[in-house]
Amino acid sequence: MEQKVAALALLAAALVWAVTSISYKSMLDAGFPILFLLWVVFIFRFLAVWIISDYKKVKHEIITDIWELKMVLMSGLFSLALPLFFLLAITYTDFDNVYFITYTAPAWVLVLAVIFLGEKLNIKKLAGLGVTLIGVYFIARPENIFSLDLGILFALGAALFYAGDIVVGRELKDYSFHTVSIYSNGFRVIVLTIAVMLAFEIPQIENFYFYVGLAAVMGFFRGIASDFFYYALEKLEASTASIITLSELIFASVLAFVLFGEIHSIDEIMGFSLVILSGLIILLRKSDLDNFEHLIHIHRRH
Repeated sequence: MEQKVAALALLAAALVWAVTSISYKSMLDAGFPILFLLWVVFIFRFLAVWIISDYKKVKHEIITDIWELKMVLMSGLFSLALPLFFLLAITYTDFDNVYFITYTAPAWVLVLAVIFLGEKLNIKKLAGLGVTLIGVYFIARPENIFSLDLGILFALGAALFYAGDIVVGRELKDYSFHTVSIYSNGFRVIVLTIAVMLAFEIPQIENFYFYVGLAAVMGFFRGIASDFFYYALEKLEASTASIITLSELIFASVLAFVLFGEIHSIDEIMGFSLVILSGLIILLRKSDLDNFEHLIHIHRRH
């Protein structure tokens, strides 16, 4: 019974991530400023995580080690750059393209782990990375792959920052999710507060305060979704969790088709399929199953 509840919780988290990401696009299309959007989202995500940790009576650990504190701050920067690049990307190219390219993060984790953590390469790792690159090639449209497509570049940047956050998250595995999340979210709120104070002017768009309220709800639900995610990882086998997590891609694609009428070419569909395949190759490698929660350490993703 617990496993069924955990699976439903993970599906709910994936749906929340997909719905809120789609909402980002709608708000940007309406002229809502990116920095202010992220600021409101992170404030309410921070509140959600804090409220949940208090409700569960999770001990608020104090990070006193300077190196570990630097890792937490770096995690905050990576997980701030991720949604920023994601939002910039969807202003230049199709939503689905950005989503699938961002999901190439596990492949870039392998690259960063080899460079910075001294992990060894093997055939499956190289196969996963190769399939990822081919998938990105098709999504980026072969005839335009060597042109300067800002949407694709921003999406790749989001994937790289996502990967960086994963690698840093692995170095903080001795702390609870709630502790790392409270520190990193708090740091992001401080950075964005400064940025908003320096750059923000209230835009002249209709229903501005409605969008502010929507952003607050999105942030709060993202905080709840992250808690669902880590609850599920405690109850499910890693291979099961990885497959369920990929359902976010399906939710996002269906929503993009229904709401925005996004129809893709054969090349793009082939690219999407290859990205999913590469994710399964990388995430389901036997050697990584015990560390799965660190490999896909999703702060969220966007």
